[in-house]
Amino acid sequence: MGIFDDTIGLIRYIFPTGNIFVKFCRYLCSCLAVSTEPTMSVMAQLKSSARLILLIACSFGLTWSVRGECAGECVPLSQCKNNDFGGFFDLRVGLSGEEPSDCDHYLQVCCDKEEIDKGTEVVEVINDGENSGGDKSNTIRADFDECGKRNTEGIGFGIVGSQNLESEYAEFPWVVAISVETFDLSGETERKYVCGGSLVKPNVVLTAAHCIVNRTAETIYVRAGEWDSQTTNELFPHQDRGVSNVVIHEHYNQAFQFNNIALLFLESSFQAAENIQTICLPPQGTVFSDENCVATGWGKENFNSNNYQAILKKIELPIVAHGTCQKALRTTRLGSRFSLHNSFLCAGGKAGLDTCTGDGGSPLVCPIPDQPNRYYQAGIVAWGVGCGMEDIPGVYTRSSLYTDWINDKIETQVTAEELGLYK
Repeated sequence: MGIFDDTIGLIRYIFPTGNIFVKFCRYLCSCLAVSTEPTMSVMAQLKSSARLILLIACSFGLTWSVRGECAGECVPLSQCKNNDFGGFFDLRVGLSGEEPSDCDHYLQVCCDKEEIDKGTEVVEVINDGENSGGDKSNTIRADFDECGKRNTEGIGFGIVGSQNLESEYAEFPWVVAISVETFDLSGETERKYVCGGSLVKPNVVLTAAHCIVNRTAETIYVRAGEWDSQTTNELFPHQDRGVSNVVIHEHYNQAFQFNNIALLFLESSFQAAENIQTICLPPQGTVFSDENCVATGWGKENFNSNNYQAILKKIELPIVAHGTCQKALRTTRLGSRFSLHNSFLCAGGKAGLDTCTGDGGSPLVCPIPDQPNRYYQAGIVAWGVGCGMEDIPGVYTRSSLYTDWINDKIETQVTAEELGLYK
């Protein structure tokens, strides 16, 4: 490798900033990798020696880009004005050296120092100042668009190296994380994640009743725009809001989990952003039978996992007919006389693919017919027998039974606020 390393050193001497050469070589490699007619025509006209030089330059660029050395400075994507990084982040970066890279963290890019934007924060502080996520001076403003739009390719970048069913960044912008305020051993307050939920209005969250029963509104907090809970290097900041009012279904049965649905009314609305949007509610009584519905959440992979998942996961699941689901559940410890309540919807039944502990309250969404990449919320993660057992579906609250109830409670809340009954 001596000659190879000497050549790398010479290139670095000629290109002291480094990133210009790397970007050129990456672009060159991408051109050579695409077998288009113009590319092949140009290559055919070159002498074999010239083609060899191009291929060597390409390999130099790729080798340089993965040797873990940054000629500029490693910063979050949002702080690099010229964020031409190839369009993908590798989730394996930083995991025990499994995948070398320019930067230690997978959500950082190697940026020329003159391209680093260290401007001041432009995200407005709303009411309680709960906008979070670090310096995001490049934050792009957005409005609440039509509900239920899935960003299948992610926003700003894509990911490779997925190992735990990770979703793309901002792929499901309606998913929220719910936490509660508790006291640690020293008596200090801390916020502990308990469940997921979905944003149905800018100031209204839909979740499961079992997540927040016996809790007061002032101890509950909602975070929107989250993706990787272990970092603030994401492209757009998350936002936190307190809760002003909790509404649990009047006929919620805590013993058997019937009517397991609740609404959280927030102290202030979330600010619309590309990573914060709403989900569509289905028309009352809609029946779902799709094969390609999706559940999301930060819950554990299985019962034996010690920790919740850092990055929002997505699990593609088929809807299971009510009778088929009841029959399957009767083969478990529930027994042969178990009756599945009509407020439940079932999905899954594939080994290793299921929602689990910590996913409660999170949404199950299904495609809106004839509207690509738009979704209705079909269910709310409720309960299950184990996690990811073959032929044993997970059980969800059937959202379409409660669309009228949800709309009625929202209208009642608006009226109460107008009368000054709630802040």
